[in-house]
Amino acid sequence: MRTPLPFGRALRGAALLAVASLSLPATARAEDPSCAANISRSRLNFSQRGEVDFGPGFSGELGSSNLGFRYNFLLLGDYDWAMPGNLDLRWPPAFTATATGDTNGGRLTVQYGLRLQFWLRVLGNEFMIPVPMWAGVDRNERGTSMFTPWAWDPTPTAVTVTAHERLLRMDTLNTSFGDVVYWLYGAYNLTTTIRTTEIAFPQAMTSITAMNPEARVVATSNGDADLPTRWAGTLRYVGSLRLRIEVDYPVPVLGGRRRDSFSPDAIPFASRSEQQMSVDRNVRLSLPGATIEPPIELNLGRVRLGLSGREVVTIRNPGTATMALRPEPPADSHFTVVTDPLCVVGGASRQLSVRFAPDRAGPFSTDLVIRTTAPSAPEIHLRLVGEGYDPNAGDGGTTVRDAATDTGVPRTDASVPGDDAATPATDGGVPDDGGVLVPEDPSCACRAPGGSTSSRTVWPLAMMLGLALRRRTRPRGALRYRSDDERSPDA
Repeated sequence: MRTPLPFGRALRGAALLAVASLSLPATARAEDPSCAANISRSRLNFSQRGEVDFGPGFSGELGSSNLGFRYNFLLLGDYDWAMPGNLDLRWPPAFTATATGDTNGGRLTVQYGLRLQFWLRVLGNEFMIPVPMWAGVDRNERGTSMFTPWAWDPTPTAVTVTAHERLLRMDTLNTSFGDVVYWLYGAYNLTTTIRTTEIAFPQAMTSITAMNPEARVVATSNGDADLPTRWAGTLRYVGSLRLRIEVDYPVPVLGGRRRDSFSPDAIPFASRSEQQMSVDRNVRLSLPGATIEPPIELNLGRVRLGLSGREVVTIRNPGTATMALRPEPPADSHFTVVTDPLCVVGGASRQLSVRFAPDRAGPFSTDLVIRTTAPSAPEIHLRLVGEGYDPNAGDGGTTVRDAATDTGVPRTDASVPGDDAATPATDGGVPDDGGVLVPEDPSCACRAPGGSTSSRTVWPLAMMLGLALRRRTRPRGALRYRSDDERSPDA
């Protein structure tokens, strides 16, 4: 007689404990930060280069008819600016955006040059003084200002450039009354201001302004998206020009030469209006998405009364940001689903188990609502259908077909890897049964399809079991014959 191993019970206990641990639902903690994924940050940087529009120029006259000049000047310049920062997107309930500029990260650089023409008047005669197109400075005067973009301060960002006095031109003019030598000196200061008026989202027909620092946008795709964004602002300049002239000229009456110098008042100038500017960019948003498979309806098939059927749905996240989801309990309590919060990282999927336990014969249906943190799909709706049947009502031997395909292929109820509640077949059915979980029915001595046992196999199994029991219960004193010639009882 075999003696059971001393640690056999321990092995069986460990196996049962392992099965029980697998049946525990694998849920995500509600305090998990990734499960509260409802904010996204995208890099935003507007930059532009261009010319400053100074208008038609400025003209005037200074001095007298004996010594003076007539002028015409145009200030030319260009600018180079950048405004880096972040676009913060938040949801729910509304999908909103705010712009936060990098601290002291904005940059505005301006360069200016002076284009000058003037005519010198000496003793009633006017002479055009040839001046190069760029009078001395040749756009070498530049200034840079660093600032924080989108602080929404009513004071605009200002960059001041001061061109100190320098010799712009020195030359000699040959006249009928003698040579005239002149020296032209120039200096100017100029302040350029840049102002942000709005960051607009044309697709959403909304914008961020000083009065409205938060704008509503529209999630146009389920997952990552390109958001058309426009910076709108103004550029304006204000300054003054200072000219000083020295002239050495002959005086025929006195028979000698004379040198005069004069500095007229500063000539103010300013742009007639603010120069309107805009820059368009596409900002890539890292957002979560949510899709479900099957997309419309989940059919849990026909289930015998007193038992339960199970199917799984697959929830995918087509975006890059983490999505959190929480199923709502179905209105019909015959359908159950785990309602703990779950996390689905970008590009991944998660399976969710749905169970159906009818208590009466007939069809059942309800809606499954899954709330997510995907801004384009805050709710997912799935129709749940199933049918309960009573085997004692006359169709106990009816083959249970797969509700999804109706092919007659038995449905399994094994554990699904990655399921939120990965439980083995322990809900009252026959273990490892290939069909719907249906327990033994003493009234009909039959099993559900996928594990049916016919009468042809029952009797041989019963005979083999009886022989095994008879052999194990044989008394120790039974006769055993050694050979045909020696037939003595065994001691």
